[in-house]
Amino acid sequence: MTNTKKRSGYNGKILWIDLTNEEIKEEEPSEDIYRNYLGGYGLGVYYIYNRIKPKCDPLGPDNIIGFCPGLLTGSLAPFSGRYMVCGKSPLTGGWGDSNSGGNFGNAIKRSGYDAIFITGIAKNPVYLLIGNEKNELISASDLWGKDVVETEKKLKEKYGKCDIASIGVGGENKCLISGIVNDSARLAARSGLGAVMGSKKLKAICIVKKSELNVNNKQEMIELAKEYNKRINKKKKNMIFSPIINLTPNFAQLLRISKIHYSNFKIATLYAQFLSKIGTPFFYGILTNVGDAPIKNYKGIAKIEFQKKRYKKMDGAYLKKYVTDSIGCFSCPIRCGAKLNIPELGLENIHRPEYETLAAFSGLILNDDLKTILLINEYLNRQGIDTISCGGVIAYVLECVEQGILKKEDFKCKEYPDGFLPEWNKSEYLLTLCQMIVNREGIGDILANGVKKASEKIKGSEEFAIHSGGQELPMHDARFTKGLMMTYIADPTPGRHTAASIDYFLAGPGNLFLKGFRVKNSKDPKKKGKAQAEVAKFIQNFNSLGLCMFSEWCGRYPLLEIIKAVVGWELTVDDLLQCGWRIQTLRQMFNAREGAIRHEASKRAIGDPPMNKGPLKNKKIDAEQMITYYYQNIGFNENGIPQKDTLEKLGLDFCIKDLEISTGRPEPIINSSIKK
Repeated sequence: MTNTKKRSGYNGKILWIDLTNEEIKEEEPSEDIYRNYLGGYGLGVYYIYNRIKPKCDPLGPDNIIGFCPGLLTGSLAPFSGRYMVCGKSPLTGGWGDSNSGGNFGNAIKRSGYDAIFITGIAKNPVYLLIGNEKNELISASDLWGKDVVETEKKLKEKYGKCDIASIGVGGENKCLISGIVNDSARLAARSGLGAVMGSKKLKAICIVKKSELNVNNKQEMIELAKEYNKRINKKKKNMIFSPIINLTPNFAQLLRISKIHYSNFKIATLYAQFLSKIGTPFFYGILTNVGDAPIKNYKGIAKIEFQKKRYKKMDGAYLKKYVTDSIGCFSCPIRCGAKLNIPELGLENIHRPEYETLAAFSGLILNDDLKTILLINEYLNRQGIDTISCGGVIAYVLECVEQGILKKEDFKCKEYPDGFLPEWNKSEYLLTLCQMIVNREGIGDILANGVKKASEKIKGSEEFAIHSGGQELPMHDARFTKGLMMTYIADPTPGRHTAASIDYFLAGPGNLFLKGFRVKNSKDPKKKGKAQAEVAKFIQNFNSLGLCMFSEWCGRYPLLEIIKAVVGWELTVDDLLQCGWRIQTLRQMFNAREGAIRHEASKRAIGDPPMNKGPLKNKKIDAEQMITYYYQNIGFNENGIPQKDTLEKLGLDFCIKDLEISTGRPEPIINSSIKK
């Protein structure tokens, strides 16, 4: 039955694609579903949990991949340009999601849908066209084998103005560290969902259709956005803080010498300037100095092995000389991205690498050749590969070489038929190694599955595989910020610094963001676990509303007022926390049903044994107490499985039947892409 009620802020329609049967159909969710799950991965986890076949092969036909813009995405709400890709992760075996910005989330909402869900496997490569007249699956035989830039170019030549999300060769080859790319270089990179899209033989989604998104009170929305953006622009132009921008390397050393944690600099104006003028590379020098950026596969010390004369080459201020223009996501007032021209490399109009990429391909592998990093960043973006995971894989490889486990003959390829030997402090073979991973050539076939699965094939190398639950760890060392390990281990998506974390939330002035929501950090495990539960509830709203997490650090945001103006709902802070609690619990139930809850981290990452020098000297993490109190405060049992009364309280009664088959122990994952 068609629901003719006029919607505000959302379309009231989602799109389902069955690739096996070549069926395309629309569905109209009830308003209660939007109120309970908002959008983004809230909407994603509701539908995927209820429609997916439990224990299915992540690379098989029964997995569902969802493209889910936030509830506020498509409106003029500042910082609301994000969308989520969701599904079962082939990398971790549990819930997988990944966040991207740019304009694609806005395009989905403006096409008349609040989400796109895809199941089955196509007989031959196809792309989904959401057109003005109809939606259809079209042969992608001429696109298969092309990188994402080439794919976008061909589709735009054919359809004119359109928005595209696609996979590169990495996704086609089902590399488990591959993601999905929109706007040429914006990646939904983590969880290996590019491999899921590749397994379905879905090359791209191309959106031509554009329609007007109705909002509850357009004039009020415009006024709220104008007022907020005016305050952000004032922060960006504040001359008092501008000189600090050019002192970032010395600023970093000051923090290390004085032992001041960077989270003490809770000044929204400063963060607004850093992000708008230099972007995330601003953090590189600071985090390398203080011990947050991991060095030499999490076992090195910057002061000894990657000193200032080396890391300053990656500093954000140094990169400014290549910048031709700033870029930002839809509705973003900060615009933290940038386009670069690198004449000496013949590169034009490329995206500036983010902090995570710089750290993964410099200090983590002891490489200070910026030009090689720029080439690798562009290559991996075009092929749709997660640069964090790829950097982690290469660090693992270099240590295997150092320990004599891998030798020259293990690296034979077309370019080097006799093999080559990659080593620390050398950039010569890094790009070649990335190409082998993307193309699954030689040893790249093993490495393309990530460090955990690679270490199961390469005997004696488990110690060097730095991950949590199969997901390579990000460029934020939890030994420096211990609460991060609670997130790396206990969140439904392991090994992710952008998942809900009390420490990451308070790395900036997070408590300024929303009036009525404030948390206090603590070294006491009981208090920290409780605060983590509150932040976990709160952060789910960011990913379901479509908000960028950098908005947390830019001062007060009129969130409740904006929700009312866009959707027409009168919500309180408690309403948001209840909604976030529901979403986090359902994500956790997905993992409980799949047997993939506890994501034990690598010993080295927790400081076992602890380092004997440097800023992380004698630091070892005991996350168990923190996690125990987090579970207690969020309504999960000691194994991380949501309690029955928690499910009842949150209206998740449909999950109760699954408690009988839920377990805190991971089960073997069927993975058709791994050689037995």
